Amino acid sequence: MLVNMKEMLADARKRKYAIGMFDVSDLEMIRAVVEEAENLNSPVILGALAPDLEGARFDYWIALTRLAAEKVKVPVCIHLDHALTVDKIKQAADNGFSSVMLDASALPFEENIKLTSEAAGIVLPKGITLEAELGHVGNGWVGSGVGESDPNAEDALTEPDKVAEFVERTKVDALAVSIGTAHGVYIKAPKLDIDRLQKITAASDVPLVLHGGSGTPEDQLAEAIANGICKINIYSELLNAWNSNMLAELQKQPHMAAWPCILRPAPDNAMREVIRQKIKFFGSANKA
Repeated sequence: MLVNMKEMLADARKRKYAIGMFDVSDLEMIRAVVEEAENLNSPVILGALAPDLEGARFDYWIALTRLAAEKVKVPVCIHLDHALTVDKIKQAADNGFSSVMLDASALPFEENIKLTSEAAGIVLPKGITLEAELGHVGNGWVGSGVGESDPNAEDALTEPDKVAEFVERTKVDALAVSIGTAHGVYIKAPKLDIDRLQKITAASDVPLVLHGGSGTPEDQLAEAIANGICKINIYSELLNAWNSNMLAELQKQPHMAAWPCILRPAPDNAMREVIRQKIKFFGSANKA
């Protein structure tokens, strides 16, 4: 069932659980996320990254995700992750996305507000959810953030005293915050600034988003959820599970002409196990 993010995140904030947004790059990832969400009776968010939408891939990706959403009974949101321009937001709004993120977090505060407000004017009248980012979540290691905001931009933690103004002026439905996570693979485990998160949560009722969920210690994620985080983005852990198992399967083969149907079950099952674990840990199981 295709929905936008606004209502699902409002419920998550009220009842203090989080909904997983899983970036999905191909059919099997899309199927894995919606089917496991259906099995666990959980709302879920399918995320699109820029490299997966280049050229003709855009049409294939949105068609596949919309089909997947229609095949299950649980709420499914189709979300454009880290759009850097208003033109990309408009393209998504015109072609079936139910939620978008305008990421101007590497820009100065006023420019972030300006671009986010332009995006709001396009998507909010259509009932499409708008997420923005205040502060800047950078990369865990060089090259881990292909297609996201400026990879050379320095991390900048969210300033709590700017949150209320940003939300009021932009009218965003969800706000990604920077409290110590990073995109990609961590060089060392992060230390989340929960005190900062508490101040951000107190400043506004807007649902809060944590980017860079992969590899963040579970005790810290639990604290973040308890203190206002309603959406957690996961990608690298899916890739690690799938790629490591595919490598093991390939190494077993006597030649490289093995059929995909022979190679894929173990990697796909490993990826699905990560999805199941995240849904259960975030607390969204049986919340659909």
